[in-house]
Amino acid sequence: MDELFALRNLFYTGSFQQVINEANSRDQVSETAKLERKLYLYRAYIAQGKYNLVISEIKSSDAIDLQVVKILAIYLQAKASSGGGQNNGSVGGDKKEEALKELREVILSDPANAINSTVQIIAGTIFYHEGLYEEALKILVRHNKNLECVALIIQIYLKLDRLDLAKRELASTKTWSEDAMLAQLIEAWVGLRTGGDKYQEAYYIYEEIAQSPSSNTVKILNGQAVCNIHLGKHAEAETLLLEALNKNNDDPDTLVNLIVVSNLLNKPAEVVNRYISQLKEVSPNHVFLQDLDLKTSLFDRAAQRFALP
Repeated sequence: MDELFALRNLFYTGSFQQVINEANSRDQVSETAKLERKLYLYRAYIAQGKYNLVISEIKSSDAIDLQVVKILAIYLQAKASSGGGQNNGSVGGDKKEEALKELREVILSDPANAINSTVQIIAGTIFYHEGLYEEALKILVRHNKNLECVALIIQIYLKLDRLDLAKRELASTKTWSEDAMLAQLIEAWVGLRTGGDKYQEAYYIYEEIAQSPSSNTVKILNGQAVCNIHLGKHAEAETLLLEALNKNNDDPDTLVNLIVVSNLLNKPAEVVNRYISQLKEVSPNHVFLQDLDLKTSLFDRAAQRFALP
């Protein structure tokens, strides 16, 4: 029996507060499950941006699994404070470099740690955030049938526009884990990139997951909405995104998708600009905003060429 089956699925669907509530409950679990439950607890706090709590609670005497989660908290806090870029001259940039150095020189220098699934997932996540995809893959491919490692591998392949490799990895994974919720989500991601009939299949996956009240999260609603955008069902997508916004009005993915769908629905400019302003408030360094600034600048430059003297 998988004691943490429900907790794990709550984490995968982005129900981070429920993960915290469950992990803090008095329910008895075996000794083996205690460490994993604590890992999901701290990772849920990290997902909520509560970095200091994680950093202060995990001690140097704790298990290596917890140590590497602490490094993730330090890294993400530093990245956030340095504006998310390569600002290595700032305090945040220095701390980020220190976290990377500790990961490489203290954690990954021990061959035993490199085959630890928690270390693989967290190290892969940090390298993914750094854009060090090759370094991330070198660690992740050593996994022993770990779905989280597979999920991150496929995210990297999709990021690199290697749909062929993502499909191959998915096909291999389905030979040993087809029914798990995370395996279903992975299939939906690949389906969204594949297109065609796969858009509808991806929608059905998200729809089925959303049937459970605990899984009808902001993350899953956004997944359904993106499928509907690709299927040309823009009004349905907006409805789902507004539901997601009601659950969390500061979620950057929801705001980005609302900007997209509002344009597709020809909403008034003030509606679109309101969502853009809100995104700037909650995630000023979001890649969407950087891309928008770049394209605005390119458009203005092109427009000047045709301006009347």
